[in-house]
Amino acid sequence: MNLADEITINQIRQELISQEDTKNWFSSFPPQYQQEILQWLSYIVIQAGAREEDVALAIVKSKLRPTYTPCVLIGKGRLKEQLVKIVQLPTSEFMKAFLLLMSLFAIADARRYNKYCQDGCSHWWHRDLSDRQTLDEIFHEFQQIVVV
Repeated sequence: MNLADEITINQIRQELISQEDTKNWFSSFPPQYQQEILQWLSYIVIQAGAREEDVALAIVKSKLRPTYTPCVLIGKGRLKEQLVKIVQLPTSEFMKAFLLLMSLFAIADARRYNKYCQDGCSHWWHRDLSDRQTLDEIFHEFQQIVVV
């Protein structure tokens, strides 16, 4: 994952990108990179503190049918194990998996933000990612880290 794609994912999480544009963005990548995005998302879903009780809301938020394979899998409990299975689904399921994991990520991160970051934090992904100046600052900060 590169920084630009991480920013895009967080712009999606912040609901700055429409679902249609989200689908177009994800579809623009080859299946191998789509799977890499899903792997990264499954990791940050856990890092954000997703819980099994978030799953039903994530399915509703994603606008997916509960009978779709990723939704059925994630609803079986043992979240970490199900995320591994979701990432290994056939490519035909990648879009559904992406939308579901994005919804789960948004729910978990909103809870984490409200609990730990509401009064301020240093997480770049909690900054206003609709602001061009903020985006330029984030890219500059990461450029400095790479150069040093």
